[in-house]
Amino acid sequence: MSQRDFLKVLFFPPKDSVSLGEKALSGLAALGGIGLVMLASSFFLEGKDLPWVVASMGASAVLLFAVPLGPLSQPWPFAGGHLVSGLAGVTVAGLVQEPVLAAALAVSLAVFLMYLTGCLHPPGGATALTVVVGGDAIRSMGYEYLLTPVLLNVVIMLGWALLINNLLPNRYYPNTLQRLKETAASRVEADEPGVRLGIGKEDLEFALREMNEYVDVSCEDLSRIYSLAAIHAKQRRMGELLCGDIMTREVISAGYGDKVEDLWKLMGQHKIHGIPVVDSRCHVIGIVTIADFLNQVKIEDGRPLAARLRAFLKPSSGNSTDKPEYAGHVMTAPVVTIREDQHILDLFPVFSEKGVRHLPVVDASSCLVGMLTPANLLAALQAEMLSPT
Repeated sequence: MSQRDFLKVLFFPPKDSVSLGEKALSGLAALGGIGLVMLASSFFLEGKDLPWVVASMGASAVLLFAVPLGPLSQPWPFAGGHLVSGLAGVTVAGLVQEPVLAAALAVSLAVFLMYLTGCLHPPGGATALTVVVGGDAIRSMGYEYLLTPVLLNVVIMLGWALLINNLLPNRYYPNTLQRLKETAASRVEADEPGVRLGIGKEDLEFALREMNEYVDVSCEDLSRIYSLAAIHAKQRRMGELLCGDIMTREVISAGYGDKVEDLWKLMGQHKIHGIPVVDSRCHVIGIVTIADFLNQVKIEDGRPLAARLRAFLKPSSGNSTDKPEYAGHVMTAPVVTIREDQHILDLFPVFSEKGVRHLPVVDASSCLVGMLTPANLLAALQAEMLSPT
């Protein structure tokens, strides 16, 4: 690396991807947290001692409100880090009178204990140091220092972090909360896409162990980053093919009151196996497939299947009937749809996981504009593979 490049990296670091609005919200959240801590601590400490104690909480505010998803910002590292470090500081301050040696030992012991107990939190070092260098008033508090102000401040800051980080848009705290929500909603887990793409959680954990150093990012976040990057790479390789680009536009549709006999004839005439059912606004309300017809005649009664099907399709005479007569009676609803502006990669989970073979395509106003089947997707992939790069 040249000297110019070194200076450029040193004084002009790469720009982050965080928006200005998000940065402002982090600052306002820190304002509220430190304000509450200062107010509570003022009841237990004199004005001259207050800055020493609150300083470590100021450092924690950077992590809790600017990097709320980082491993060092989570509830146990935050709470445990301050309490364990406070314990180390009070103990060393009571045993070692020489301030320089006591300060070094307090921070050293705090780092070791935080690492040992899995609650590494950088501002904890300041909590340990404060007992030693904060003055006689703080040193004389002894182990009471762990309760007021340390534990009190921890409870206040943690409560504020849980509240504000879950109220602000596009935020959640702690970092396991989103994964729990996704699992409860039966959505694709945040830490699973990497498995489908060839790298699983155990592979990421192995890589972190091999590095043998503390990396301020969780396996879940690494997996999420890898998944998004891999999907984006696939999209670049496949181009910006959208569902609207590969769908069948000449759609045969039916209304709720169309006769089942007419639907069967349409399937035969156009050699299709599914017909979407729409309302007066062209919104998809259901779909009728060959499987829906077969479900109506699956019960054996001694007659061949073809005979049972003919009997089902024949309109009933008179004003009464004992079988479904119209599209709305046999259709599958609700129906899975996809938007025309979605990338074709979104089709894979629909076709493979949901078992859908006839997929209505809708526009921004939810009106039917086309149909997709696995055949459309295969034709698009084949064309993409054969096209010159």
